[in-house]
Amino acid sequence: MFWFLKNDILKILDATQKEREALQNHRIYRSIKSLDHLHIFMESHIFAVWDFMSILKSLQRKLTCVDIPWVPKGKGTPSRLVNEIVKEEESDIDQYGQHMSHFEMYCHAMKQSGANITPINTFLNEIQHLSVHDALNKSGAPDHSKIFVNKTFEILENAPEHVIASIFTFGREEVIPSMFKSILNELDKKHKGKIKSFIYYLDRHIGLDENEHTPAALKMVKKLCQNDEGKWVEATNAARSAMQARITFWDGILSEIN
Repeated sequence: MFWFLKNDILKILDATQKEREALQNHRIYRSIKSLDHLHIFMESHIFAVWDFMSILKSLQRKLTCVDIPWVPKGKGTPSRLVNEIVKEEESDIDQYGQHMSHFEMYCHAMKQSGANITPINTFLNEIQHLSVHDALNKSGAPDHSKIFVNKTFEILENAPEHVIASIFTFGREEVIPSMFKSILNELDKKHKGKIKSFIYYLDRHIGLDENEHTPAALKMVKKLCQNDEGKWVEATNAARSAMQARITFWDGILSEIN
């Protein structure tokens, strides 16, 4: 699939095969059978989309200089890779030709579908003067969303760059299978285009992940770990932990749907 992969990356993929299969085959995708079910999914998942951007920006802070005065970080290839990913995640082109982040596209899609965007908007307001933990509590976010995001920020607080890169690479939105998009297309027909923007978001985001961002992210992990066996072990453990957290998150949303 990716010509540049070496044994250590393949070892991470092998070590997390069980978790990746659990995510690809999770019952949550087949359980979304109505617009109400999709609203439950979106109102929880939007916090994971925000969480994803926070991981990416944390990685950018580690690998590049975003402070004034600027000083070179000497990270070469990893800094180039992360900046290329940030450009599209933070300022991509929506279906109307406007530049905006994937997070904002998701919020627009929620609004179009009739999902409740009050909790995520409240969270964005509160996060400007409260901790992530306290802002989540004030927002009215679902409990499984709070657990998922809080776990990420516990890790980000002290994680080295290769661990953050592994979490970013192996815990990303690529875990949403194409089968889910087929279900959404049927729902969209039934509800006369109310989730057209959400389908565009998924197509755009997952397409970039598969074709551009995942290969770049894998290269980044490889470059940051190099020949350090201890770093490869930490990267593997971080990948498995990120996937397990996502499985638990999906379980929580599925429980709410049911």
